[in-house]
Amino acid sequence: MISKVGRIAAYVLLFALGIAAGVLGAFAQAAYVPGGLIIALAGAAGLFVAGGLLMDTRAGAAVPAAAWLVTVFYIAAAPRPEGDWVFTGGFTSYLYLLGGSIVGAMVAMQPWGGASRPLLLSGERLPGGGK
Repeated sequence: MISKVGRIAAYVLLFALGIAAGVLGAFAQAAYVPGGLIIALAGAAGLFVAGGLLMDTRAGAAVPAAAWLVTVFYIAAAPRPEGDWVFTGGFTSYLYLLGGSIVGAMVAMQPWGGASRPLLLSGERLPGGGK
């Protein structure tokens, strides 16, 4: 069992990792087309899933997803001092913004934690409470 201070520290760390994934992905998605886009989205999705699994709560997945979302949309709205934009009007930029938002919402809405979550499409539960 994690103490309250440990949980808060873990959420702060997940928030910081969400910011880092957003910044790194924003630059990687345009640098290596199409591999950079795939790596950036896979990295973000992996972070969201890891947060959900580590904390065993929806908040564990939602915190890095929210940090990623705020960071990416801030970067998309703010030009750099040179007048350049990080995100261009290209297909990969839009796919990164939309794809990451959808993946973040999907992962954050998964039923993390608890033995009552259905694990099969029919609604049946696995023997042993799914653990």
